[in-house]
Amino acid sequence: MKNISLVLNAVLLIAVGFLYYKFFSGSKSNSADNEGKKDSLAAPVVPLSAKSIASLPKNVSFTFVNADSVFVHYELAKKAKASGEGRVANYQKTYQQKVESFQKEYNDYVDKAGKGAYTKEQGMEIEAGLQKKRDEIMMMEQNQDKVMGELDNSTLEVQKNIYDYLSRFNKEHGYYCTLAYTLSGGGVLGINDSLDITKLVIDGLNAEYKATKGK
Repeated sequence: MKNISLVLNAVLLIAVGFLYYKFFSGSKSNSADNEGKKDSLAAPVVPLSAKSIASLPKNVSFTFVNADSVFVHYELAKKAKASGEGRVANYQKTYQQKVESFQKEYNDYVDKAGKGAYTKEQGMEIEAGLQKKRDEIMMMEQNQDKVMGELDNSTLEVQKNIYDYLSRFNKEHGYYCTLAYTLSGGGVLGINDSLDITKLVIDGLNAEYKATKGK
């Protein structure tokens, strides 16, 4: 078959790893839902132990937490991260499998068609099938933003829970605010250990998560 249709002459470019993993990037961290925030502020903080209360900073207006540690040890954050990584990995795997299958079938078709192995009708049928597979691959590429959007939503849920918890925590213990710092950079440096309440916050977040995850 000398006249091979030009519909599929351009081989798909494989964009291996086209999904950019940005879980916990914070790219949309400022868009928390205000209505949900008001509702959660009414909920009391899980009571601290006497020892924990005694260790709270005294006579200060603000405290600090290590954001890296919170996201590493907060059970809800760990669950969301693992779930997000799994979805991204599955999506990438499916995408790559489809691309590899398409390339294999396309190359096989071009080789055999060039040797006259198919009738015109057979060639058109094979090309239609290849075109369908190509469209599926292109659709997956177009839907990557949707996949990332789902991950952002998971991130926002975690961030909102932390924000709501700290708002209630500060109100209950008389602090104006809690600032976050990271060891990888940021504008907050040289934190006094006495103002760091990271462990207390992690313990409190996990206590609330454990108490509510079955509800």
